[in-house]
Amino acid sequence: MKATKMKSEHKLKIEIQSQVRFWFFTWIDVKFDSESNYHNGYLVHATSNTASNKGNFSSSIYWNKDKYIVNSNAYKFENQTPIHDLVAYSTSKLYFEEPNENDVFLAENFGTLSSISKHKGYYEIEVNGNRNKFYYENGLFVKAVMQSPIKNYVVSRKSK
Repeated sequence: MKATKMKSEHKLKIEIQSQVRFWFFTWIDVKFDSESNYHNGYLVHATSNTASNKGNFSSSIYWNKDKYIVNSNAYKFENQTPIHDLVAYSTSKLYFEEPNENDVFLAENFGTLSSISKHKGYYEIEVNGNRNKFYYENGLFVKAVMQSPIKNYVVSRKSK
């Protein structure tokens, strides 16, 4: 996985690119790309695309000055429920910034909200019944332990 952050005075753009192959009774190939755009600290637009040998999925979320318009088509999950409050955190931003306890989190590929809970040594976020844990040291992302209905995985920060 490669996460890239581009920042200007009031804007933040984060791109995620990932390509994995794993065994789940057959080989599963997954290519995932997302882009999240923030303005003055809040998410204003996010897209994600997943291409796999089990199907292709996408989501689009954007703030229309009144609410987030959500159009999510994920693996065994669809969501078009609007969200009425601005959100400061999403998955991609957590790879670069340590959140605050009880902040609200938006899962870009599902368009669902969760609160961020702080535990000893990590933050936990529940997304569609899966508990994801994010670890930080001195405010910097270290790793995320992600649950998934198909395969659990770990994302770790690569040292430069």
